Amino acid sequence: MLLTGWMMSSCKKLIEIGPPKDQLMSNSVFLDSTTAEAAMIGLYANVANPNPGNDMGTSITMFNCLSADEAYGYSMNYYDDFTNNSLTPMIYYVDGLWSTTYKNVYIANSVITGLAGSPLSEAYKQRATGEAKFLRALCYFYLVNEYGAVPVVTATDVHITTSQARDNVDAVYDQIEKDLTDAQKVLPATLDIYGGKRIRATTWAADALLARVYLYRGKWQLAESTATAVINNPGLFSMNDSLNQVFLANNKEGILQFVNSITSSWIANSFVPSALSTTPKFVLKDGLYNDFEPGDKRKISWVGFKSYGGIDYPYPAKYRYMAGVGAVEYNQVLRLPEQFLIRAEARTQQSNYIQAAADINMVRLRAGLPNTKAADKPTLMAAIEHERRIEFFCEWGSRWLDLKRLPGINNPSTSRADEVLSQLKGSQWQSTDVLYPIPQSAINSNVNLTQNKGYF
Repeated sequence: MLLTGWMMSSCKKLIEIGPPKDQLMSNSVFLDSTTAEAAMIGLYANVANPNPGNDMGTSITMFNCLSADEAYGYSMNYYDDFTNNSLTPMIYYVDGLWSTTYKNVYIANSVITGLAGSPLSEAYKQRATGEAKFLRALCYFYLVNEYGAVPVVTATDVHITTSQARDNVDAVYDQIEKDLTDAQKVLPATLDIYGGKRIRATTWAADALLARVYLYRGKWQLAESTATAVINNPGLFSMNDSLNQVFLANNKEGILQFVNSITSSWIANSFVPSALSTTPKFVLKDGLYNDFEPGDKRKISWVGFKSYGGIDYPYPAKYRYMAGVGAVEYNQVLRLPEQFLIRAEARTQQSNYIQAAADINMVRLRAGLPNTKAADKPTLMAAIEHERRIEFFCEWGSRWLDLKRLPGINNPSTSRADEVLSQLKGSQWQSTDVLYPIPQSAINSNVNLTQNKGYF
């Protein structure tokens, strides 16, 4: 944990500030397998565990569900700038998400560079480099989806990083694909090396994220085949029959999970009101709550209620453990149902409607619902959007990213975000709100960074 603390304090804002003052990461750390492994664990810890406003999983989950049509803050109204889509480049949370994610990129770059010159075994270096590339790809996936075009930084040289301009979106995705395909080749295909736990990257985690990237880029055949590669491992991955167990540590639905550094769940602490509180923290919006079909078990298992003033307010309750229970719940980064829905969408786009419906039904069956009646492209795409909305509500920004990437139903020349959020939020919504602002502090420190449209 000492090394982890060093990395967290030393690796500051990558696009604004240079590398750590000393060369611990690139020299002595990778001379010894114990400290090299500690560096890898520290990289995971940095990605997974800082507080909201200064991390990935919890912040993305929280901020994106507010920006979309999923939830609003009740007692947590200091996040209202996300709910009202009224962010500015000066807001701390926008700055925190950007700077911490780039800090993680810097650590990954340092690990990759350090391992390249290390005397450790080639087998270890290849695997650890694959893990670092996977985590770098995960960081860039969310950077490009939250901020649009961003600098693709793969070096640790301060003379490069402090003046690098934004790369276009395709270039960012190209780097993500390269990192994931590189990782895919060298990561383990079993959980044995990790003691049977799902807490570090495998070739299947790389495949799962790569399938999502292919889907977002419209590479339908690759999205289908890559998702199929993950699905065709029932010995490793299967959907949990009990919805109450989906977010527990090491359950078979998880392709990759992040470990909480506290004796509870970060997300539960963010969403779930304590027994002593009189008001809810966050509340599901009526549109989402009412979109659950009658008999959907997910509504029973994943929605909690807080009574206040004679009203029962629904809130996200996928994660529940708040104190004193150990690491019972891990943060599900990638899980199996997404692969079925990725494949369903890819098959729909290739006019393979029968098999697409079969994939949708795999998710619906577990939820206690009948088979979908969708049978053509318009109805299947609507069914997939619905299942993604319900299955992944308030989870790693899934709904927010879907609204931004999908074309409008009534007007395909616009986005679903414009269709849905302009109706829900009225004048609070502008088309430029699909991207968060580049933090002003980053622009002040790098003259080659430019601001997103709609922000001043």
